[in-house]
Amino acid sequence: MTDASLLVWGRILTGGHELTPSRIEIQDGRITGVEPAQRPRGADFAVDDGWILPGLIDLQVNGVAGADLTSAEDPEAALVAVARALAQRGVTAFCPTIVSSREEVIVERLPVYRARTVEGGAESLGIHVEGPFINREFRGVHEPELLRLATPAEIERWLRVGQPAIVTLAPERPGGLAAIKQLAKAGVLVSLGHSGATSHEAQLGLAAGARMATHLFNAMPPLHHRQPGLVGAVLASNAVVELIADGVHLDPLIVDLVVQHAGVARVALVSDALAAAGLPPGESLLGHQIVVSDGRIIRRADGTLAGSALLLDGCLRNALRWLPKLQPAEVVLMATQTPADTLRLPRKGRVAVGADADLVIMDADWRVRHTIVGGKLVTGQAVGANV
Repeated sequence: MTDASLLVWGRILTGGHELTPSRIEIQDGRITGVEPAQRPRGADFAVDDGWILPGLIDLQVNGVAGADLTSAEDPEAALVAVARALAQRGVTAFCPTIVSSREEVIVERLPVYRARTVEGGAESLGIHVEGPFINREFRGVHEPELLRLATPAEIERWLRVGQPAIVTLAPERPGGLAAIKQLAKAGVLVSLGHSGATSHEAQLGLAAGARMATHLFNAMPPLHHRQPGLVGAVLASNAVVELIADGVHLDPLIVDLVVQHAGVARVALVSDALAAAGLPPGESLLGHQIVVSDGRIIRRADGTLAGSALLLDGCLRNALRWLPKLQPAEVVLMATQTPADTLRLPRKGRVAVGADADLVIMDADWRVRHTIVGGKLVTGQAVGANV
């Protein structure tokens, strides 16, 4: 086996369908063949009792295994640590995420967290800037003194040093709609979140170019039959919605309801993982705040719910249990092709000729056995036990 070529065989879940057991030929980081076949001799990986999936894609990762992407003194080292930890859990590509920060912090991290490969780890798809143009009343654990109004000048300074992949903002804030238009014109995926928008304000944000909602239901008013708000506006649109399927941020019934309504092509499972993910219970950082994990729930000292202690492979296992009416291949779509399509990355999130050779091999219990990123095997001991 070499990095240049691989032969993988087994049951494949891709595009919302299960393929007949097939051989996957990989050459120089790309998939060059996918054909139904008997178990071939000489396969580098022959999967008899599990599944072959496109690599998992996580659009919102704040940190993992002790590394916090917002506050790290050495952002490069933090990115590498997070990317390598994620790869051990089946994630082959992700958006390094920072919470509301001073402009100089954002400008410093934009080029470091740009779309790039990471040796031995998951690929960075570009930074997700969550805030600072959000609603103070729905800030969650974002530090209030760091929140500010969006201005064309600040956004232009961001774009000069490195284009974000995703920006989460509140459309109802002064300057919000102009910011959506400016970012969308530059090719940035704008996501509505940490917002108290009315349904009309959210619809204006969608019309201005926003295409996603960040961790739907969390950090926004609940859906109400006379005041549908952002949740109702987004669900009634064609926008993609992020869902944190950790069993803490959302009740499983809500996940089922949203998926039944929106469909798997409009739902992206995300972890919203923090540095505490993959660590024993205890304290860790989110930005410059201390948060406390009990191994399942992460909160600030005042009880405010923070991000998740569960990584995306665990969220996928939850969704597979919670959505028994769906075929496994349909559930897998929400952690693979839907996020790839949302970022308009046609070579990601699928097992097909011409696609990037990003694969995860799972056993029958949906535990990661092997991860292949860009045609290279990336395996080792999994991080943590929060599954």
